[in-house]
Amino acid sequence: MSEEQQYDVNELTIYDFFEYWPTMGLAATALALYAVIALVVGLMTEKRRSYRFVHLITVTCLCEAGGYAALVYAIDQSGKTSVFNAYVAMQVLIILAPNLIQAAMYWLAAWCWSFSPDSCGGRKRLRGWVITTTFAGADLFAIIVQAAGISIWASSQSSGNPDQDQIRLGCGITLAGLAIQLICFIAFTVLTIWTHRHPSNGLTGKAETRKLFIGLYFGMAMLYIRNLFRFVEFVQATVLEWPPPDDTYVLSEQQVLFYTLDTLPILLSVATYILVHPGFLLPEPSAKKGQVADVEEGEQQQQQHGAGKKGQGEPSEGSSDAFQVSVIEEEPARV
Repeated sequence: MSEEQQYDVNELTIYDFFEYWPTMGLAATALALYAVIALVVGLMTEKRRSYRFVHLITVTCLCEAGGYAALVYAIDQSGKTSVFNAYVAMQVLIILAPNLIQAAMYWLAAWCWSFSPDSCGGRKRLRGWVITTTFAGADLFAIIVQAAGISIWASSQSSGNPDQDQIRLGCGITLAGLAIQLICFIAFTVLTIWTHRHPSNGLTGKAETRKLFIGLYFGMAMLYIRNLFRFVEFVQATVLEWPPPDDTYVLSEQQVLFYTLDTLPILLSVATYILVHPGFLLPEPSAKKGQVADVEEGEQQQQQHGAGKKGQGEPSEGSSDAFQVSVIEEEPARV
């Protein structure tokens, strides 16, 4: 943005928003790649409908494609009409979309935990659905905070007489949302590694599992690169005055950093699901129900078994029969 504080936002060119001229070829390529990945992952997921949560990746790709479509429009229409709305749409979609990748990872990890109830050690707080709900809820909160910050930032810039304090406030709130997202992702990473290496992991030793976790860790690494870049970018935007001095190296004004530290990592992260789609590597949910009992049911069966041992001379009516039925239902699944 230029040094002039008052302006008509509808007359600004795309250069005024980025402080560089975005390359049409790069934006169009990103748009095409995200659209193709969305199509492929969507079709693969429909073939394994039990794993429809992977459509979160499909939606992520569509959002990213929408963001780059807005950028393509802004580049093409710059100087002809107002591109401010397209610019804001691009920022919102590209900044918020990766949260859905994390949600998909939370869900995937929960599925893996559901095949390994013994790794929970009877602790209900480590059950898959609890973990997924906790992290997904925190992720949703982070999205709301980031969206609120972007809204404040965009409102001030669109006023034509931007308030530096409001712009920095918006950046600061967005930064807080990114910090929440990053902290939760670090905690999730630790928990995922612990579960993967746990001796009671029910999927240990399977080639498909090794491939799945390699893909999961790779996708997580790509997200760390992107999240750290965005975090540092908004730290700088919050600390610096607006507009920043001319001789300042501003991360948000470097096209090469945007494409190498945001576009490329997210592309690789979502493309991973083509090679390691969980629907083609994990067992069907029907197998899971027969192979692995719920933690609470396991505890109840142990209690019933203990009660049966205490009263072997006079078993209570129906108690041993119920335990026998439980064993008969579970035994074929263990074979």
